[in-house]
Amino acid sequence: MSKPLRLDPLFNDHMVIQRDKSFLVWGTGTDGDQVTVTCRGVSGCAEVREGQWSVTFPAMGVGEACELVVDTAGSTITLVDVVFGDVWLAGGQSNMEWPLKSSDQAEQAIAAANMPLLRYYEVPKLAYEQEGVHLPSLWKTCTPETAGDISAVAYYYARGLIDSEQVPIGIIGCNWGGTSASCWVSEEVLEADEELSIYTKEFAQEMQGFDWQQFEQATRKYNEDVDQYNRKTKEGYKGDELGAYPWPPPYSPHSFMRPCGLYETMLCKVFGYAIKGVIYYQGESDVNRSEMYSHLLEVLILEWRRQWKDPELPFLFVQLPIFDNNNPFGEEWPLLREAQQLTADRVPFTAMAVLLDCGEPEDIHPVDKKPVGERLALLALDKVYGRAVKSSGPVYREITIEDGHAVVHFDHAETGLMIREGNRLAGFEVAAEEGKFLPAEAEIHGSTVRVQCDQVGLPRFVRYGWANVTNANLMGAEGLPAAPFRTLR
Repeated sequence: MSKPLRLDPLFNDHMVIQRDKSFLVWGTGTDGDQVTVTCRGVSGCAEVREGQWSVTFPAMGVGEACELVVDTAGSTITLVDVVFGDVWLAGGQSNMEWPLKSSDQAEQAIAAANMPLLRYYEVPKLAYEQEGVHLPSLWKTCTPETAGDISAVAYYYARGLIDSEQVPIGIIGCNWGGTSASCWVSEEVLEADEELSIYTKEFAQEMQGFDWQQFEQATRKYNEDVDQYNRKTKEGYKGDELGAYPWPPPYSPHSFMRPCGLYETMLCKVFGYAIKGVIYYQGESDVNRSEMYSHLLEVLILEWRRQWKDPELPFLFVQLPIFDNNNPFGEEWPLLREAQQLTADRVPFTAMAVLLDCGEPEDIHPVDKKPVGERLALLALDKVYGRAVKSSGPVYREITIEDGHAVVHFDHAETGLMIREGNRLAGFEVAAEEGKFLPAEAEIHGSTVRVQCDQVGLPRFVRYGWANVTNANLMGAEGLPAAPFRTLR
């Protein structure tokens, strides 16, 4: 049966191909046809087998925009304005998904977003594979007309790289709001892990006796609740009168929130495409299992690296900012932040952007995405591109006990410490060998902080920024916030 020659949806006009790495071009066609692909005077050939073909090209550097031409005996496809640069995957959940048009100062940002070196591709959101369903997507060059739909975090990240490196930056958006990290890991890997297999086991139990008719009724009710919430929002309701956004939606075997689902329907479709690295903003949907999140995130990172065949693939991620989670003094968010810090400490070729000074207590979607993207860009410029920039604020190293004070020593504090707002340090607490944590007085002494509390005769443990919402205000001399921490009992 004859099939038309087609390129994979990832390949279209204005695309960015990863520089300095060999790369694949692939698509579909009629069995037995010979396909020739030409780019920058280099050609490769492949025979279509079982409807599929792929051609491997050698690494190419940055150069002028070019054409990529695909030929068979009966047809030709020509892609124009193809450039070589650095391609980054933007993964995670809603705060990575959040578009520039919905971010802080969106009108000014979009008006200034004439950036021909930035190209953006959004992996189509597909919760469940259905035969004959193909969702299109295109590479788009960043202009004021297209920028509004770009991930705000990815936009500010790419802008920081372009300002420094002056090379094309391609962003592949592969994210979905409300998703656990377990949605982006394969079923095989989760089920083989004694600890993480709980995700697939619990979902299987929840689906026992599933009834589509009941699901459809629950979905109608859920949609009515969302509509009512949106109406109240437009009418100006706030607080208790508005209530919480209805969440989560009803589950089904096809739910986008099911473990491993989006790994199959979205992520697997881009593994063949060469990339420079990953930026990742996720964790809100896993605060109920913070004790296993560090392991889950590590497994995710290692699997993605295996699939991209790059054990040193840079993975830059965001530590969660403040959010009250209906309990501003709670520790759900600090525990997840701690799990993220553990991953950054343990897994090589990763780095974490600290956002303890950011966020909105009552909104899990803070609209100011500029510092998020810019801090990720600093990490990339420092850790990946080797530029002489400061990318980290102070990070806890150890404490010593001196004259009834706990003295906190930090890494990344060589140039000194500062107070972000006010004239007194906030956010420090101490505890004795046995006893609860109490607010403490803290003072900067060079590159250390001395902490004491009159009610704690001999401090033994210190914690900093340890609440869902905190006024912690320590930062490094370059203006980057100190990471939250606790010294464990």
